Amino acid sequence: MTDIDHRLARDRILTRDDDLDEVLGLLLQHAINPRQLWLIFLDADGRLIDPLMPCDDYPPHPSESPSTADLAFARDLGHRLRYIVEATGAASVVLVWERVGPSRFGVDERTWARAMAQVCRESEVHLRGQFVLHDEGVRMLSPDDYADAVGRG
Repeated sequence: MTDIDHRLARDRILTRDDDLDEVLGLLLQHAINPRQLWLIFLDADGRLIDPLMPCDDYPPHPSESPSTADLAFARDLGHRLRYIVEATGAASVVLVWERVGPSRFGVDERTWARAMAQVCRESEVHLRGQFVLHDEGVRMLSPDDYADAVGRG
């Protein structure tokens, strides 16, 4: 029988950023995909709930429009997140920007993080945190990290 790491217990409450960072590091470990977004949901107490959703093929910039709507992709994603939160009973969302490379934040994830923070506020989705999954693990993006990110449109 395989022992499951107690730090990944389903009933673990992740109220501190360090706890969330630790669990994400254990779950996702390090980047293996060139570019992917993970949608992770927490209940009202701060416990991980299903689903953990990997999403690839998002556009290079948050202001690009999807082919099916006039909304910018980031805004469309924010609206979809609201529906997923309602359908799953989640209280908050964690976004993990996966990409190969060093832990240093790049323009891409900083621009996306800024756009998604704004869109989540507009969509009334509680954004618990944003992280970058890189070659060596995870690193939390704070609002100060993306405050000066310059976006188009």
